[in-house]
Formats: sequence, C-alpha cells, structure tokens
Amino acid sequence: MSACRIQFPLQNAFALTVHKTQAITLPKASLHLDDQMFAGQAYVAISRCRSWDDVEILSLTLDAFKVDEKVKKEYIRLEQISSNVLYLKH
Repeated sequence: MSACRIQFPLQNAFALTVHKTQAITLPKASLHLDDQMFAGQAYVAISRCRSWDDVEILSLTLDAFKVDEKVKKEYIRLEQISSNVLYLKH
C-alpha cells in the first residue's frame, strides 16, 4: 500500500459586508451590487478602494442604487440655495 500527497498553493480570501468596511480602505474589492442593497450602500461599497482599477463589479442592477427620499429633497434644496445670487452690501 502506498500513499501520495499533492500540494497546491492556496490564497486566503475574505468576504466582508458593506457595513463592516465603512471605516477602512481596501486594496481591492469585488462587488455584487444588486437589489439587496440599502440606501447609500452601493456608494459606500464602491468608495472603499483608492482607485477604480482596484474595484471589480461582478454583478450590477440599477436597484442597487437607492437614495433616501429625504436625501433627494435636501439635495434639491441645497441646489436651489446655491443657485440664488447673493448680493453683499459694502
């Protein structure tokens, strides 16, 4: 009876939730952006890397990009304020 052992290299891989990556920068990221995302999560996921070259989007649906209605209203309000001309008196 004889035994044979074959070795092959393994590389560690880790999966993280978007929530767990909020305060860190990642060297590379592979993302599934789908309808399971909460408002703002797609942006957080995409912005974890310093360069677009380090981001790989494996799947994407438009439903991943959800924006809270309150945020939309505030954005519109700020846009309107910034478009108003302010006259300063000397």
